[in-house]
Amino acid sequence: METLFILIILFIAFAVLLIILLDVHVILKNERKLQEELREERDIAKAIVSSMGEGLLVLDTDYKIKLINPAAEKFLETNSKEAVGQKWAEFGKAYIGDKPIPFDKRSAVISLKKGLVKITTITDDHYYVTRSGRKFPVVAITAPLIHNNQVIGIVKVFRDASKEKDIDRMKTEFISLASHQLRTPLSAIKWFVELITDPKSGPMTEEQKEYTKNISISTERMIDLVNSLLNISRIESGRIMIEPKPTDLLNLVKEVEAELAKKIDLKKIKLIVSTHQKLPKINIDPKLISHVYTNLIDNALKYTPESGEIVVIISKKDQEIISQVTDSGYGIPQPEQTKLFQKFFRASNVVRHVTEGTGLGLYLVKAIVESSGGKIWFKSEENKGTTFWFSLPLAGMRARKGEVSLD
Repeated sequence: METLFILIILFIAFAVLLIILLDVHVILKNERKLQEELREERDIAKAIVSSMGEGLLVLDTDYKIKLINPAAEKFLETNSKEAVGQKWAEFGKAYIGDKPIPFDKRSAVISLKKGLVKITTITDDHYYVTRSGRKFPVVAITAPLIHNNQVIGIVKVFRDASKEKDIDRMKTEFISLASHQLRTPLSAIKWFVELITDPKSGPMTEEQKEYTKNISISTERMIDLVNSLLNISRIESGRIMIEPKPTDLLNLVKEVEAELAKKIDLKKIKLIVSTHQKLPKINIDPKLISHVYTNLIDNALKYTPESGEIVVIISKKDQEIISQVTDSGYGIPQPEQTKLFQKFFRASNVVRHVTEGTGLGLYLVKAIVESSGGKIWFKSEENKGTTFWFSLPLAGMRARKGEVSLD
């Protein structure tokens, strides 16, 4: 009996051991399978990163390069051995135009500190510098790398935008050339219309007067369009001269108001202008900033129904002068607001009320404000009105030599 009992115990122990061994085998098999799957996923990820046409950088929270793919190595004329471990701000120099981007303005810094995705487009005029010192234009996306709800680094995807930059330059040059060529015949048409309508040229029938009036209006619209295209090409090509001088912004707005007086009276608009009591003179180019006020107030006039109200407020905040233009007009539909500063954009609701317009004014305004060191933003609600704000540094605008001024 004892022997039988021992045999049974040994059999049970053997069975348990066999089960354990089988479990261990299954576990090891699953672990190997898991490792193979992980290795396969890792190899696929490496292949994707290596085959990307765009440059890819991964930075840690100290802005050190942790990973660089072959495309980025090619763009920057470097290799992973040289790049990994280097601080991106020192290793990858970046410029806006001809000016180095300060550390706190770098996309990686903003993205890490604020958790924002930063998109750099061709119009931002951003450049990187290769290890040999060659500058090239870039478009890029910089995003925080998040794990377990914590930002653990930065991912930057970029590419060389030299071809787009060349196309954009050729487009600007074509617009400039075409606009210059159009100005001469348009000026001639305008002059001949004025000559025909001059009483000294003899009497006209009412029908002829109506025809010449329509020709004159259409010619003026074409001249406005051509001038807008010329101004945009001048701004984009960096040929605009900036000639700052101490300027009283209240007087500048009053001059704009006088120029628009007929339109204000015709629509019975109430225009209110208010300024900071001790608003200092600011060193700006009055012609450029006058263009900003003129465009914003003229737009408010166009898109505000009769007997509406427009308020212009100029105030000082910290080291900036903030100008505000508020209307009680048609407003901008929410889905279209992201397009507001794009070329040729006109909101769908205002087109029904005001047919004329080029859609170039706000694009030009934004270009002027930003080239002056300021910012522009807005808030709008359909059928209630729109408010634009733009800032100018209290220190004023920097002088710049150029070839031309705005028309």
